[in-house]
Amino acid sequence: MKTKNVIAVSIILLGVVAFSLFVSLGTAQAVAGQDFAVERTPVPWRETVAPIRATLSALPTLDGTALENLLIREKLAMNNQQTRLTLAHTVAENTQTFIDNQNSSGKDTSSLESALSAFTQAISQSEANNAAAASLLANPAGFDASGQVVDRDTALDTLRSAGQYLRQAHLTLTQATLNLRMALQTYRD
Repeated sequence: MKTKNVIAVSIILLGVVAFSLFVSLGTAQAVAGQDFAVERTPVPWRETVAPIRATLSALPTLDGTALENLLIREKLAMNNQQTRLTLAHTVAENTQTFIDNQNSSGKDTSSLESALSAFTQAISQSEANNAAAASLLANPAGFDASGQVVDRDTALDTLRSAGQYLRQAHLTLTQATLNLRMALQTYRD
């Protein structure tokens, strides 16, 4: 503990000494009549961009292998999305059974029926987006039959478009699932 205090005090004293030397040199130069202002020479714009270019050139680029891996990942995401859509149909059927049972007991299920209707509509929208992604990924432009990149720019556009469809399908289904869950929870409370 004492060692840390001694080190801290030493650092503070060194700072004070350095500052006083700086101030005394500045005053000595001013007294000697020298101008203390520093002129800055402007640096050409291209010289300031050079380090940025060097950094960007060192970053990994999207070569064919990266795009081929992205194609595989998007196909896997599409298959997983299709599994979720199949399960969503099962959830809709089970919810309809629950609503029918509640109706037979004489309870008001209008809120559940509207939530289920919105859920089934969201399933349809998600299936349409998933089908659009499936059609893009079935014969992806920019790739050959074995999934190798033939045209990098076209392959990148294909992956972006398919990814947007998959993302939209996911977001639509996720929001609809949350809304249905909230409606069921509100009904049960």
